[in-house]
Amino acid sequence: MQRLLTFLVLIIANFLFCKNLLAQNYSNRIWDLNNCINYALENNIQVKQKKLSVTSNELDLSEDKSAWLPSLNASVSENLSNSKDKTNADSWAASNGTSFSLTASMPIYQGGTIKNNIRKSQLSVEQANVEVEITQKSIILSIVQAYLDVLYTKESVDYYGEVVLASQKQVERSKDLFNAGSIVRKDLAQMEAQLASDNYSLTVARNNLTSRTTDLKQLLEIPVADTFAVSFPEVQVIDSLASFPSKLEAINAAISIMPEIRNSQVNNQIAEVNFRITKSGYLPSLSLNAGYSTDYSSSLSGGFSNQLSNNQLQKVGLTLNVPIFNRFSTKTSVQQSKIGMEQARLSALETEKNLQQQVETIYQDAVAGIYRYKSAKTQMELADESYRLSEQQFNLGMINAVELLKVKTSLLNSKMELIQSKYSAILNLKILDYYMGKTITL
Repeated sequence: MQRLLTFLVLIIANFLFCKNLLAQNYSNRIWDLNNCINYALENNIQVKQKKLSVTSNELDLSEDKSAWLPSLNASVSENLSNSKDKTNADSWAASNGTSFSLTASMPIYQGGTIKNNIRKSQLSVEQANVEVEITQKSIILSIVQAYLDVLYTKESVDYYGEVVLASQKQVERSKDLFNAGSIVRKDLAQMEAQLASDNYSLTVARNNLTSRTTDLKQLLEIPVADTFAVSFPEVQVIDSLASFPSKLEAINAAISIMPEIRNSQVNNQIAEVNFRITKSGYLPSLSLNAGYSTDYSSSLSGGFSNQLSNNQLQKVGLTLNVPIFNRFSTKTSVQQSKIGMEQARLSALETEKNLQQQVETIYQDAVAGIYRYKSAKTQMELADESYRLSEQQFNLGMINAVELLKVKTSLLNSKMELIQSKYSAILNLKILDYYMGKTITL
């Protein structure tokens, strides 16, 4: 009993140690974009499920390959019978019997069915791997968007923090002006109200940062309660179109590498193999058979070993199966497989068309995002210059607080538009890079 308790204590202690070690791993790591992507690809549940499908299809392939091998079966039976006695019709005679058999069979020709089944299983394994890539692609794009959302909200927090500091200085300056009689009490009250509004905006931005960070953790399958430190790199928008690829280059690159295209191609190949498999139903099949058997019966003379020796039977032969009429089952299957081939062909065309439309949309969004960012940058610079001039005028008593706050609101709006356009442009550019086969980095 004491050993059992000691063993249980050791198990619990080991579990708590591993749990703490894992938590420390989360807390000690700084999660940049690459760490997030790599961790998600290793631990995401959907990716793991798709990988299990690959393993399952590989087992099916191994089973189909073994169809060429001979089969061997052994059987033993024990029987008890009761029959009329041949020498005395009024009596019954009970007897027991034992039989042994060994049978083997090996396919020689199956109309190409085995070969085509193996090819179909190989294609299924390939398709399962492609589906893993499709799932990984979806996860990567989701991680990139969630990570950029965190960076966007972090930059918003930093900006509103600067706004609050500026508002605090403005309130202190307004108090000095009020004490000097340069402004009225109403102007000071409006400045204090603006400070309260800026503090509220900062609180909202911080809450948004917490929420976006939680969304990223959930994508990574990390428990919400665990510590999670995100890396906040400085990211810049390349606002030059000089080295930008053409739309046709982007579309051709995506068609050549995107897993959706390979998936539709494999579907076409599977449909063709299915057609060959159904056509093999018209062909004969040939197999080699062999068997060995012996038996014993208590109703016969001779001992057990003697009967087993004398009753041995060995046989070997060929079985030819020629389909003649199967109620049009094969004909219907062939027609269905032809329909499947046409459906796969049309599906491949639709997949390529949809991908072209996606890339074209992403390309246009990336170009428009660059122009939007450049415009927002110019607008923010002008708004900043206008605010500095207005602030000087307010300090000199040339304008009142309402006029100054109106200019400040315009500056805040232009700055937030700059931040939004910045991360929107970065996201669109990174998505375009991914569709063109480029590594996503910040």
